[in-house]
Amino acid sequence: MISPGFEKVGTVFEKILKQQAPYSGAQVAVYHQGQLVVDLAGSRPASTIITTETPFINFSVSKAFTAAAVWRLIDDGKLELDAPVGKYWPEFASRGKESATLRHVLLHQAGIPAPHLRLQVLFWPFWNLVTRGLAREKAQYQPGTQSAYHLVNFGFILGEIVRRVSGQPIDVYLQQNFFEPMGLKHTWMRVPAAELPRSPRLIAGAEKMKTTVHIFNRPMIRCALIPAAGLHSNALGTATFFQMLLNGGEFAGRRYLKSETIDLATRSHYDGYDAYIKFNMNWGLGLIIGGGDHQPPNRRDRVMGSGSTSTTYGALGLGTCMVWADRRAGLVTAFTCNNMLSEPEVNQRWSAISNAVWDCLPDRNS
Repeated sequence: MISPGFEKVGTVFEKILKQQAPYSGAQVAVYHQGQLVVDLAGSRPASTIITTETPFINFSVSKAFTAAAVWRLIDDGKLELDAPVGKYWPEFASRGKESATLRHVLLHQAGIPAPHLRLQVLFWPFWNLVTRGLAREKAQYQPGTQSAYHLVNFGFILGEIVRRVSGQPIDVYLQQNFFEPMGLKHTWMRVPAAELPRSPRLIAGAEKMKTTVHIFNRPMIRCALIPAAGLHSNALGTATFFQMLLNGGEFAGRRYLKSETIDLATRSHYDGYDAYIKFNMNWGLGLIIGGGDHQPPNRRDRVMGSGSTSTTYGALGLGTCMVWADRRAGLVTAFTCNNMLSEPEVNQRWSAISNAVWDCLPDRNS
């Protein structure tokens, strides 16, 4: 489905499909001023069955959804942004992590970005083991003194906090408080084993991605609860969720989050060097914020497109998916695929889709 005026998105999407590795698929969904204007799916070759309902693994797009569960609990008065993690998870407050707060975790400043990652992979399917290990982990730096992307620990820490405060695993909490009432029938933080065959296997479109593809194509990993990387959804599902955020926390007549909480989460809280990514990042509370002090000189090289500014916020999934929203333009864009690329190719793919969307807006100077 493409609404008049947004044909360029379809043209660019078709071009991207032709450039992808064989047996890969993709989707793109766009909302403008609250209306769904693009909802496309395709594959290479075309005989591969990919529909707009096909769920893809979204990798770190998951972090935005996990953060939203925390925002909801803040709204309900069950969490405090600047309270120590140890207030809700006492065992965590040890070995230099005593001062780590909820805000620090959301800003990747909790002190344990990715220690012993290779060993930790073995424990990902076992929640109690992986969280017990995190509680015993020594801080690599004093919490709050620097940002270093918490690749998967972001989700394990916040997920355990959600579990302890709400009494539910975070996948169940999200399902009951967001996905089911919003009608997101193809979105899960932990994909059910029965639904996994519908989700395309990952394909390494770059040599560097082969190890990641091997790990995440294993059913035990794909069906594990990994709140920083395990979200499965179609593009329409992630776009609809971000449309709810753009609506100030409302969707289809129901409120899910307070508008003031979304306003707080979607502005910049740290704009500077990230010691894990080794690049400058502009972090909101669980989101990537547009604009910032270190943007590409050419606006069309921005992954969230030439129109992205500090009013744009989103999330990016390793080598694959993206979603972003812009308050000023009333715009939401989501892209999913299973063809994993490394940088700079994946950034170029995201930019191409994002720019195509911005270029379709009437009376806009790119």
